Order: sequence, then structure tokens, then C-alpha cells
Amino acid sequence: MDALAKHADDISIVVSSCDRFFDAWRPFAFFFRKFWPDCPFATYLIVNELEVRSSTIRSLRVGKDKGWASNMQVALEQIATPYILYFQEDYFLTAEVRRDQLAKDIADMMQQDVASFCFCDLSLLEPEFGQRYERVGVVPDESNGRTRLQAALWKRDVFASVLRPGESAWDMEARGNERTRGLRILSYARQDAVPFRYLMSGIVRGLWTREAMTLCDVNGFALDRSFRSLDPGTKRARRFRRAIDRVRFRLALAHQRRTAIDLDAAG
Repeated sequence: MDALAKHADDISIVVSSCDRFFDAWRPFAFFFRKFWPDCPFATYLIVNELEVRSSTIRSLRVGKDKGWASNMQVALEQIATPYILYFQEDYFLTAEVRRDQLAKDIADMMQQDVASFCFCDLSLLEPEFGQRYERVGVVPDESNGRTRLQAALWKRDVFASVLRPGESAWDMEARGNERTRGLRILSYARQDAVPFRYLMSGIVRGLWTREAMTLCDVNGFALDRSFRSLDPGTKRARRFRRAIDRVRFRLALAHQRRTAIDLDAAG
């Protein structure tokens, strides 16, 4: 058993989502298989009512969408491991995972009894970001990035404790920092030190980003744009595309309810 697989009983990967973003599930699974085919952790995708098929990703059905935090609370009640590795459905991996480094950093986090370890260089957003070590920095209590929802390893119970019913992901990022004060939270101190790379937002304000489109094109994946438009680049055009997409989505969702989404299908 390698060093990373030793943590298989400690960590579950939880992919935050809801049925409104079902078109991102297949590209997420495609890039996950491509760049982390030997992932030893149980991987769960949060869904509301849609069905998925996959040999590696299990669905966590949470019922009617009640918002990001409420969905997550229901999902976490179904997770038994003491840690979760948090993803979102539009965080597409872009390079092979560095397993040895990831295993070492996970072991260090657990040994230090850290509440959360963010897999992103927060100094990109906070130039005065706290005390740093070789690859890792300590997120200060006054930081606005303590509950930033990038990919992160969390103690499951801590994560559950800072959720508030009805809050959105943006609410969590803005209000959750105060709830974690006094807890030890780490982040990578350099982006090149992060053991896995990912596209941080494939969807922004309801539209596919051009970065997501390019990534899919380069890797031979046909991105579904049947009801979600590519960002047209101007505010007026975005409003128009979102209005059209809302109608198209309702039709697409009604159709999708009749058949399961095959996450193992090729691009």
C-alpha cells in the first residue's frame, strides 16, 4: 500500500453541486479520470434528484435544492470519514496529481491537528498572507480567506459546524471566517507547490468560461453548450445569454430527468 492509499479510510472527496449544474458533471469526471485515475479515496457528487452512473463516483442525493449550505449539511450526514477533500463541479483538474507530495502534506496536516488545509495559494489574493514555511502558510485569524471555497482538506466535523442553513457559497466565504477564528488553518504558500492543479472556475455567473472551453478543446472533450452559453465578454450580452439559457435549462432538465447521466462516458 502506498503512502496516499493509507489515508483511504480517513478521507472522502465531496464534490459540491446541484442539478442546476449537471452539465459540468461529465467534464469534471473526465478530467478527474484523466489526471487522477488511481485516486484511493471514495468520491461523492452532491445531486438533488438526477440520476448518475459511474464506476468511481457515487452520488449523494440530498433532495430538493435548499441552497448550498443546506445541501452540504444533508450530504455530510452521509459521510463517515473524519476528513473531506472539498471540490466543486467546475473545478477541472489540469495536470497529474503529485501523489507523494499530497500524501506527505496530508500526513503533516493530520499530525498537526489542522482544521483545514486550502489547496490554493491565498497570497495571490492576500499579499500580506501570514507566516510561511517551505510550502505552506498559516492563515491568520483576521484573514478573509479562512473559509474560501477553493479545493481544501477539511475536518468533516469542523466544516459541518461552520455551515448555516440557507447560506450560499458566497455567504460562507464572506461570513464563515469569524466562525473559524482560533482554529489552525493552513494554505499553500506558493501556487507551484500545490500537489494538484485545477481550473478554479469553469462556470462564472452561470456561463462557461473561455478557460473551460479551451481546456476541453485541447483535451478532446466536447463541452455541452446546449443550454449554458459561453461567456460572450460584455455585460449586456451576458444578461441576454443568461435570459435565453434559463428557458433552455428548464427544457434540458425536464429531459434529463428521464435518463441517468453516464459519468464514465468518453468525451
